[in-house]
Amino acid sequence: MPTQPDRLRQLPIALGPVHNETLGSYLHRLAVANNRPAGLLARLLGRLPPEFSPLSNTTAGWTPHSPERLATLTGRPTSQLARALPALADFLSPHGSGQRTNRLISRPCRCCTARRSPTASVVIVLSPAHVHLCPRHQLWIRSTHDIPLASLPEVIEAQRRLDQLARRHRQIRQALDLARKIVEDWSASGMPIDLGKEWTDRLDRVEALAVSKKVSAEDRSHLTAFPEIVVLTNLILDPPTTALDPKALYLATTTELSRRFARIYTTLGTHDPLYRRFCLYRDRGFRKSQID
Repeated sequence: MPTQPDRLRQLPIALGPVHNETLGSYLHRLAVANNRPAGLLARLLGRLPPEFSPLSNTTAGWTPHSPERLATLTGRPTSQLARALPALADFLSPHGSGQRTNRLISRPCRCCTARRSPTASVVIVLSPAHVHLCPRHQLWIRSTHDIPLASLPEVIEAQRRLDQLARRHRQIRQALDLARKIVEDWSASGMPIDLGKEWTDRLDRVEALAVSKKVSAEDRSHLTAFPEIVVLTNLILDPPTTALDPKALYLATTTELSRRFARIYTTLGTHDPLYRRFCLYRDRGFRKSQID
């Protein structure tokens, strides 16, 4: 295998990367366009990562020559590639990678993919953890298939509120994960507040869509509860009281939830996932154990 960049040649079809694309996604698109195995292209840059796929976003096994080798294959300057490929940017400047801790491996909606890369069946990117839909095309993207949201305006509005929260709070990912876990626990152990009408109505609208048959029950449930998850995320980030006492925080939060949802919240005390996962540990910040 060649060891110097100048022994490589530019690929006949040298596609450009999509902004924030994973390395695995970009190499797989290059491979498909040039009728070559993706693993072969990856090995030209360094040791093949384990379970290499479009989701892969690691430079483990790269050498100092790897960035220039990628530039040679694509016919694009390393600096230009680094602006679009976060893994390459982090390899070139490892001390600046901390700003991506609130990003998740995700994908743009199919419409955006077709606009940016017409030949690609899928593009995998790093996107902000709080982004659940494509505002341009009004499609839910936190599923294996895009879900149209024209009949779910409250979901679009919830995303707008979440965008506002993300601009004010650095811990948006932790709070969002925590809120979703609490709602899932509520569903599994008995709801302290009756959200059944909203969820049933929303689920009916989702299941009326043709794509619903291709979407898992878990993804449908996530979409159905999303507006309420956002409300709870808001209260986790901006509690209704500054009191550190867990009981005082719990009572203030349940009172505020009752007000926002215009129905009674049945306080369950220390058995409530809201108390166990949030109120009990609020003064210690977000801990991994809260969302496991």
